[in-house]
Amino acid sequence: MRNKLLLAAVVVVGLASIAYAAFSQTLTINGSGTATGAWSVGISSITLTDSDGATENSAASHTGTSASFDVNLAYPGAYATYTVVVTNSGSIPAILDTMTDLTTKNAEDPSYITYTVSGVTEGTSTLGTDTGVDDTNTITVRVEWLSGTNPDTSENNSKSATINFNYVQNT
Repeated sequence: MRNKLLLAAVVVVGLASIAYAAFSQTLTINGSGTATGAWSVGISSITLTDSDGATENSAASHTGTSASFDVNLAYPGAYATYTVVVTNSGSIPAILDTMTDLTTKNAEDPSYITYTVSGVTEGTSTLGTDTGVDDTNTITVRVEWLSGTNPDTSENNSKSATINFNYVQNT
């Protein structure tokens, strides 16, 4: 009986050694991969689409995905509305990750002039997912002298702002 137990113990130790050796080997995988694609997301146009009481409008400008505005407004209720078109001319799908938070900018003097952005939403506005190249997002930017405010308007009736639209690869 003792011999049988000793033989069984030797067999178990032998099997455990083989299993350990099989699982402790280094696995090496060789290969290569290539990725192709072109990233080309940027503002293609900014157009003043509507205004009332906007004087000395500086032409809105853009670089990449940053849009700059500087509007002089004449009286409470005056505004200027711009259409900003962001185009994906590349082959990599994009999504709007973040855009400039205008809360701080709107709190700056003169605080009665505010900027708002509509037409896109962070995390959901996509470019090039199913429609391919030259997909666009149309964004509305409005600068407005809030109605019902009566600040000292002897000077400084303008506020400039740069709004960044940060697009990233949509994975």
